[in-house]
This record gives sequence, C-alpha cells and structure tokens, in this order.
Amino acid sequence: MNEILHANIFFIIASAATVIFCILISFILFHVLKIMKSLRSIVERIEAGSEVIAEDVAQLREHITSGGMFSRAFQFIMGAAFGQSRSKSKRRSKD
Repeated sequence: MNEILHANIFFIIASAATVIFCILISFILFHVLKIMKSLRSIVERIEAGSEVIAEDVAQLREHITSGGMFSRAFQFIMGAAFGQSRSKSKRRSKD
C-alpha cells in the first residue's frame, strides 16, 4: 500500500505542475501577443509616415524641376558641382 500511496502523490504533484506550467505558458503567450499587436501598429504608423515623406519628396522634386522658386539656385549648385566634371570629361574625349 505504501507504493500505491507514493504513486498517487507523484501523479498529483505532476498534474499540479503540468497545470501550473500551462497557465504560465498561456500568460507569457498572452503578453507576447499584446507586444506583437503593439509592434504591428508601430510598423503601420512608420509605413504611413514613409509614404507621406515619399509624396512630399516627389512634390518637392516636381517643384524644383518645374522651375519653382529654388530651381535657379538648385540648378546653379548642381551645375557647379557636376558641370565641371562633365566639361572636363568632354574635353578629354574631344582631344
């Protein structure tokens, strides 16, 4: 009878440990799920913000290329930076 009593005590302890382990895993998974939802909303906000920035950059580019207020200054700066290297390469290729 002593062996049966020991086996019953072991199964009770093992069952309680299994239930507690399942509850802890469920608790951890619940919090991981909440974190993933938060991360998803953050990523969606970043994507929306990047789309807005891309649209703004496209509008700025159109404004500059269409002859907007800063186009002359921008063309002067870009011409000074890239024009000298192009003119040197053209001179070398002509010689």
